[in-house]
Amino acid sequence: MNKFIDLLKSKCECTQIGLLILRILPGYFLIVNHGWKKITHPEKWGGLGEAVTKYLGGIDFLNPIFGFLAAFSESVCAILVLVGLFTKPAALLICGTMFFAALYHITGTGNPELALIYFSIFAAIFAAGPGKYSLDSKFFSNNKD
Repeated sequence: MNKFIDLLKSKCECTQIGLLILRILPGYFLIVNHGWKKITHPEKWGGLGEAVTKYLGGIDFLNPIFGFLAAFSESVCAILVLVGLFTKPAALLICGTMFFAALYHITGTGNPELALIYFSIFAAIFAAGPGKYSLDSKFFSNNKD
């Protein structure tokens, strides 16, 4: 029993593997189920951008830019998080997109649950960092073995 308690208290490899899983699975699902179809259809970016501009008022001309940012964060940023490269800024951009997606669903039609789940996951990744098994760790770590 003491070994089990020591394992729970220690920073074992389980934590690093957990961070790896937390990056890979949601990153993959975000790309495949949401990001890919948005980034490959630029004609839809204007409609995506309305999720932001409807709250800011009077800046409808920015719809395609905000739509591109949503598509970029759900595809390119999700890939960056998945491989663990520039993880924190990429996760922060995804959190921003998921915040507006949830807000859009709360005030419009649909259910904000999935956007809030993605927001929670990528906020945890932003807070915890990419972990040991990431390209960030390989390229930007101060600890040289």
